[in-house]
Amino acid sequence: MSNKIRIEVHESMGLALERIRKEVADSIKKTYNLSEVTIYGNLTSQIAAARLNGRKDFEFRIRKVGLNKGILELL
Repeated sequence: MSNKIRIEVHESMGLALERIRKEVADSIKKTYNLSEVTIYGNLTSQIAAARLNGRKDFEFRIRKVGLNKGILELL
């Protein structure tokens, strides 16, 4: 189980996380031929932290919720 810390962040950090979320979602949609991918909660901040630590590959799964829709879950 991961620890969660609530902090206040500058608006620019929120915009950066949103940009990362969109990049990841677009990449997954294109790779797996999906029309919609949902990324919940703090997954974007986990991806950003991993990227800052030099990690480029992620273990994940896509939980299908429709014909061309899925939810990203990191493993």
